[in-house]
Amino acid sequence: MCQMVLANMQGCKRVFLHNNHMRKLFKAFTITGAVLITMAVLFVYVVVPAHAKKLIVQQQKFRKKAEPIHELIDKQYHHYYRQASGVNWHYIETGKPNGEVILLLHGLPEGYYSWHKVIPLLDTNYRIIAIDMKGYGRSTSDDNNYEWHHVGEQTLALMDTLGIKKFHIVGHDWGAIISSMIAWDQPERVLSFVRMEADIFKPAEGLSRYAQKPQWLLFKSEWLSNLMLSHTQWFIKTAYNHKRMLTTLSSDERTYFVYEFSRPGVAASVCKYFLDKNRDLDALTTKIAFNNFTFPVLQLEADSDPAQPRGIFEKIPELCKNVKLKWVNHAGHFSNLDQPQQVADAINETVRSVR
Repeated sequence: MCQMVLANMQGCKRVFLHNNHMRKLFKAFTITGAVLITMAVLFVYVVVPAHAKKLIVQQQKFRKKAEPIHELIDKQYHHYYRQASGVNWHYIETGKPNGEVILLLHGLPEGYYSWHKVIPLLDTNYRIIAIDMKGYGRSTSDDNNYEWHHVGEQTLALMDTLGIKKFHIVGHDWGAIISSMIAWDQPERVLSFVRMEADIFKPAEGLSRYAQKPQWLLFKSEWLSNLMLSHTQWFIKTAYNHKRMLTTLSSDERTYFVYEFSRPGVAASVCKYFLDKNRDLDALTTKIAFNNFTFPVLQLEADSDPAQPRGIFEKIPELCKNVKLKWVNHAGHFSNLDQPQQVADAINETVRSVR
């Protein structure tokens, strides 16, 4: 009998010790969780806003110091402004005023200036228009709708206000995405299409697709992408690194890109292009790859772009009857800056082929 009582007492002691241990663990987890939540709240609502204010001050100082260089470059071009479809568009124009139009759409993190090495090499019998895409540089808008087709329609509205019905279109990176929407939605307006550094076959699902393009995963969060893009000098330096660009930006070129990308509101606008709700991968890839367009489509790809390996495009001649593939040799992602002569030659050849 005594042994049974002793056994029960020992059992109760073990249960008590176990429950006491669990209570201590629960208390530790609760405290740890509360600390982490408090730190997260402080980071989001105190640290980040304070850092954002500090960043604005830093950018203002940079812009004031960089203004002489920026203005010197800016004066080299004829700048125009036009309001269309809720966007206050900024663009430059050169070439033959009544010639066929070549519309140049840039990528991230750029602006019209990304074409500054290519434009002087284009056929002067054409009217060359290079825009700041919606949300970039001086093309501002209160419209928060960055759905790809919608931005394409707004770009066409700009062409409407300029009295341009048909035009050649050249898009690099994000410019290739929006110009793909234009080509698919209103092909009757396109004379030729040169798309640069953009997938033409739909990428595989899963995390592996983000290995080469991590921004597509990171920028699913508008808050995170805005935070990263707001660090303009760091982002420009990261974008134009030695792996993605084989040449080196001059100090003045880098200053100009940073100045334009650090304009108020640019980071908050540009990040919206990446949101899942705004995408249409079919219109970007499959519908262009297997098109029935009556105009020529050229996929102009750099041979040394880590984000766009050659293997992605090598089957174009075999699979895509209406798409021509051409390589830009010894060029990274920013082939328009690495090899402007090759890029200009390819554009000239394409537009001249249309009669």
